[in-house]
Amino acid sequence: MISKHRKVQGLSAISAAYASNFAIVTGCYCGAREFVRVSREGKPDDFLNSAIGGFGSGAILGRLQAGPVGAARYSVMFAVVGTAVDYATSKIMPAIDKLKEEKDDWLKLPEWSPIKILDEEAVAAKRAREEQIYRSVHNMKKEES
Repeated sequence: MISKHRKVQGLSAISAAYASNFAIVTGCYCGAREFVRVSREGKPDDFLNSAIGGFGSGAILGRLQAGPVGAARYSVMFAVVGTAVDYATSKIMPAIDKLKEEKDDWLKLPEWSPIKILDEEAVAAKRAREEQIYRSVHNMKKEES
C-alpha cells in the first residue's frame, strides 16, 4: 500500500512515514499493555492485558486520527490484532527456544565481523586507551582557554 502521492513525496519520505507510524503504534500498544499488566498485577502472558491495552491504545490513537467513530473502529482493531500477535508469539516461542537449545551457536558472529567479544584483559586495555584519549582531549581544551 503506497500512497498515491509517491511521485510527489518520494518513496523514502513515504517509507519513513510508515516506519514512524508503525513505531508510534507499537510503542502505544506495548506501553498500554504493560500499564494494564502492572495495574491488574497480572502475569506477563495474560491475554486480557493485551485485549485491554489494545482497546485503550486503539481508542486514543483512533480518536486522534479519525474522531469518535475512528476511536471505536481502532480500539476493536487494536484489541483483536494485538491479542492475536501475542497469542501467536506465545505459541511460537517454545519452538524458538527448542531451536536455541539444539544449536548452541545459532547466533555466532562470523570471524570477519568487526564486532568482537572482548575478554577482561582486552576490556581493561580498551578502557585505558579511552581514558588516555579523554585526558588528552581535556588537556587540549584547557590549553585553548
